[in-house]
Amino acid sequence: MKVNQTGSRIKQKGFVLKIFDVFASIKLAVAIFFLLALGSIIGTVIEQGLSPEEYLAKFGERQAYWINLLKLNDTYHSWWFTSLLALLAINLSVCVAKRVPVIMKSYRFADLDFTHNLVTNLRNSTIIQYSGNIEDAKAKVISVLSGRKYKIITENTPKGISIVAAKGRIGRLGAIISHISIFIILMGAVLSSAIGYRSFYPFYEHEPVYVPQGNFYLQMDKFWIDYYDTGMIKDYFSTMTVIDHGKKVLTKTIQVNDPLQYKGVWFYQSSYGMAWDRIDKAFIKITDKKTGNIVAEDVLDFRKEKEIKGTDLRINATNFLSHFAYDSQSNQIYSKSPEHENPAVQLDIYEGGKLISTPWIFYKYPNMFPVKNSKYNFILAGYNAPQYSGLQIAKDPGVNLVWVGSFMLMIGLFISFFVFHRRLWVKVVSSENNTLIYIGGLTNKDFIGFEKEMKVITESF
Repeated sequence: MKVNQTGSRIKQKGFVLKIFDVFASIKLAVAIFFLLALGSIIGTVIEQGLSPEEYLAKFGERQAYWINLLKLNDTYHSWWFTSLLALLAINLSVCVAKRVPVIMKSYRFADLDFTHNLVTNLRNSTIIQYSGNIEDAKAKVISVLSGRKYKIITENTPKGISIVAAKGRIGRLGAIISHISIFIILMGAVLSSAIGYRSFYPFYEHEPVYVPQGNFYLQMDKFWIDYYDTGMIKDYFSTMTVIDHGKKVLTKTIQVNDPLQYKGVWFYQSSYGMAWDRIDKAFIKITDKKTGNIVAEDVLDFRKEKEIKGTDLRINATNFLSHFAYDSQSNQIYSKSPEHENPAVQLDIYEGGKLISTPWIFYKYPNMFPVKNSKYNFILAGYNAPQYSGLQIAKDPGVNLVWVGSFMLMIGLFISFFVFHRRLWVKVVSSENNTLIYIGGLTNKDFIGFEKEMKVITESF
């Protein structure tokens, strides 16, 4: 019975070790990094934080379905991206847990009770015949190794003098510091993902936008574009004003790579364009259905009702779509893209004081859908759409952790690449005519450099 219990424990221990090894696997880490990089690319290519209608307009029905299903519209907050970060954190933790005991063991000085045979079996070893006595040889060894920044311990034994020296032990910590720094960066990313915010918003001049993450308003005062002499766009700018509790507290002109920051919320200049869902003015031409003669031409302000002189009409341009599209399944009207491919304006038409129709009229297709209950035809002769400045809005509470982790990562990589842990074992024994010095050593990296140092040490005697 006792044997069976012991066997069961051994099996359980073996299973736990296998799981432990899987999570400590470098292959697993590489696979996670690959998937995270792929997800980051997708999150960069696909604009984040748009509405389902906007994705439908930009990518079409099938692609929009997969974007919403896989949360590619909010990649960095999606369940699969967060799961990858958590898995990477587990991988790093297990790796650190596995490596620390090994590194700590290497930190200890070796047992001084060793023979010259152990020294000669080391990869880099040599035997020096020293003309002085054993104490002189010991002093010489200490002098040479101290001059090369080795820390030394010695012990006189019946079989001679044992000396162990080491330097660059901190080099062993480089990998640990790097692992911990990546873990801290992950924590910063998770923190930003959990309570951070990233979105896109078009700003129009003199229209304050409420920023709920900071409980203040942001208003665009001016937007302009600089051009090269060739006519190519050089740069574009937005002058933004922060309005906090009714007061203008900060004004800054932002451009690409020069964002505005207030109360931990960052505003990045990302794009610009003509509005796809509004206009400033609509130019309307009204003709008589029977004669085809022009009855009136007028300019409508957006969403402002206007009486048309010489007629019994009142008209209001209530909606605009730059790329008109109709989804027959959902019975929805939407803009297929931000481009002005098929601009259309919806009108509220009052004839004789009565609302008779709310038709859409198309700039490129006049008279396609005549208004049934009216004696007039309505033609969209032109329009002026306002220009918007597109800003990325982001709040990253974990950004300081990311900076700390990045700084630690630089330190860890520097230590890993440029600080080497080197250990020497020296046995000094008396012979018939002189003293023999057995020197051997190990290093964890830079084997060629260590061989050169061993040669310099040997030539010092």
